Amino acid sequence: MKMKFNLKKLVLCGFMLGVLTVAAALPAAALNITWPFQKVKVESVELGEYEATMVVGTTQQLRPYALPENASKPQVTLYSEDNTIITIMENGVIGALAEGTTRVVATADGVSNYYTITVTPDPSTIVTDMDLSMESTEIAVGSTVSLSVAVSPSSAVSTAQVTFTSSNEQVATVNAFGKVTGVSKGTATITAQCGDVVRTIDVTVKIPTDGIHLNTNYVVLKPGQTFTIKGSVTPASAPQWLSFSSKDKSVAKVSSGGVITAVGTGSTSIVVSNGSSSSMVTVIVNQNASSTTPEEGEGSGQTPDGNEPETSTNPIYQQISDSTEAQVVFSQAQLPQIDTDILDLLRRTGRVLVIEGDGYTLKLDGAQIQNTGNTVDTALVFTQGEKGLEFVLNNGQALPGTLEITLKDGNSGYARLYLFNEATEKWQYLNSYENDVLRTDEAGRYLLTNQTLTFIGVSWYALGAAVVVLLAIVVVYIVIKKRYWFW
Repeated sequence: MKMKFNLKKLVLCGFMLGVLTVAAALPAAALNITWPFQKVKVESVELGEYEATMVVGTTQQLRPYALPENASKPQVTLYSEDNTIITIMENGVIGALAEGTTRVVATADGVSNYYTITVTPDPSTIVTDMDLSMESTEIAVGSTVSLSVAVSPSSAVSTAQVTFTSSNEQVATVNAFGKVTGVSKGTATITAQCGDVVRTIDVTVKIPTDGIHLNTNYVVLKPGQTFTIKGSVTPASAPQWLSFSSKDKSVAKVSSGGVITAVGTGSTSIVVSNGSSSSMVTVIVNQNASSTTPEEGEGSGQTPDGNEPETSTNPIYQQISDSTEAQVVFSQAQLPQIDTDILDLLRRTGRVLVIEGDGYTLKLDGAQIQNTGNTVDTALVFTQGEKGLEFVLNNGQALPGTLEITLKDGNSGYARLYLFNEATEKWQYLNSYENDVLRTDEAGRYLLTNQTLTFIGVSWYALGAAVVVLLAIVVVYIVIKKRYWFW
């Protein structure tokens, strides 16, 4: 039987056999064939060019990209490991918020790479010099004086963070606002520091005045009559000189020797001070006062009609004066204002006054009163603001001493307390608040909050202005070069 051979089929079989032989000899990796529809994974993320150091308030464009170029998910996302230092904005733009070092992570399809960026301060906001001064470097125990600080350059004023310390807090203390308080007799060095700049000033603290004791606290006169205020200061080691001033000279005026002269009908107060302490004498002038000659009332410690000077008719004053308890309690409605007479009484008796208000308790220790001329508005009105609960203490007017405020009911439970600094127009954190109790000798606007307030951000106006200036420089450069270099 004769067999027929098909040449074409024979060649095809030989070719297939050769392919299988070659494939068997090749390593497995060589057979990795990529089909058009097969997913291509991201192998790496490249960072591209970038600035590793930035200045606070500036921005830069990051341009990361994924490899290989034909990867199925080439989109790269960014996030900052510390948003307080670097913030991520739109389209790969990042902004420098605060000094420090952090990483920006670039991720695509589970593959990551890292930008390490250090943020440095704006040179124009770095303090290079500082002047420190005080109105007086001699203060009495219990009195206060404020430090005056001037920093250079002037562009650093708004961002300068000055800290104050005392070399001897047993002699003098200083708070975060630069208020120095005398504690005991001696000397102390107050240090102000801002960055690497340090300045000091020496303070001498004198013996405090226990009190000014006057021959009267209440005088009734007819127009034209006079009365002489006499007083003494304790202890004997305290300054013994006295100054006198009238709050309303149209009613009564007073000489440097303490002689009151009635001018017109009405009432006023004479402030008696020795610089570190003060007291008050109330003067009432009317036409119905008993007819006496001016000399009869002078220096007698009596009113011109020969009677003993009247004491305060304020019932609260009488209750405090008659109390046998170390602590006296009133509602805020009973005592809306602590006047100078009550302050003087509290300081002389050493009693503690407690005011119960709506959502708070206010406490004033007579031993902590430094100036009886500063009255206290006992009302605290709480308002819910954008950042937390706000209230104003004593309408922003100076306090006579340290107040203790205990918050309760709906006003309690806040973790942080801030005082608005009028000079910098920023909230300043206070560490004198703990367990819903505030101890302060600073009047003003307060904020209770659970937030941690920060005030550093990117100035878009400054950034826009910088871009405009840079473009203008480039345009001028091109015009000049074309004109003189012929290109």
